[in-house]
Amino acid sequence: MIDKNAMALYVKVVENNSFSRAARREGVPVSTVSRKISELEKALGARLLERSTRKLRMTEIGQDYYERCRRGLEEFETANLMVTDQQAEVSGRLRLSAPPSISDVIIVPLIKAFQVLYPKAIVSCLITDRYVNHIEDGIDLSLRVGDLKDSSLVARRLLRYRSVLVASPAYLEKAGIPSHPSELALHALVAFSSWEPTVTWVLEKLGEAHKVSVQPRIAINDYTGVQGAVIDGLGISEIPSIICGQNLINGSLVEVMPDWRFAPVALSVIYPSNRNISKLVRLFKDFCAENIEALVPYLNERARP
Repeated sequence: MIDKNAMALYVKVVENNSFSRAARREGVPVSTVSRKISELEKALGARLLERSTRKLRMTEIGQDYYERCRRGLEEFETANLMVTDQQAEVSGRLRLSAPPSISDVIIVPLIKAFQVLYPKAIVSCLITDRYVNHIEDGIDLSLRVGDLKDSSLVARRLLRYRSVLVASPAYLEKAGIPSHPSELALHALVAFSSWEPTVTWVLEKLGEAHKVSVQPRIAINDYTGVQGAVIDGLGISEIPSIICGQNLINGSLVEVMPDWRFAPVALSVIYPSNRNISKLVRLFKDFCAENIEALVPYLNERARP
């Protein structure tokens, strides 16, 4: 019989990328963690981790096993607390962090819908493009784009989306429609950027990748400003579909060269640990996962990988 405690330890080892860090967090000897994982591998008849003195790596089957164990443990914890949650009143302050440009299209709708269910929940949100330190900054949950770099945190993917090339109908009528990425240099371009004079866009079509070095006529380090400039007819730009989706649907923007696509990226909710998180935090992260796609109208069209 498989030891469920060993499964939980395996998840902790992977999330901490270390036997010793997992042991410290769980308050058990490293030898116990190592023995439990070895016994788990023996019971399964499969190697889950490749070990060396300086590196720890999951095998392919170990990766699949980790994902299933993690989901199973979360479901187990949710089931244990479900009855209490249904009876108890939810209140308190939830502290969030999110990148710029998505507060109006994602964060505000999520908070609004969540507070309909839990009207005594108070939400504070820090909008920043830096990677926050959850402990030092006092953040309960953060929404982040891209891969998780800190192995001490837990990431739950909410959705995947792509950026799209867009322009206003008026601009395209005046300047013409490019048919290949190489033609973008002939157009006025708007880009998400800070002070860099050149921005690189990588577009793919049927396995062919084309790298475009963009020298934007306008550069803004906020997609809300980028989108406003494009709607005003100031050029072509790359904008995430979760931001520009509604304007594509209502016709304020038009997708340019739809066969050429940007690589997909993930939006995830990040938190320090599944263990001992507050009920308010757990309810909000689950609410995000269950409801976020309904708030992104363009996700189910070309933006979906």
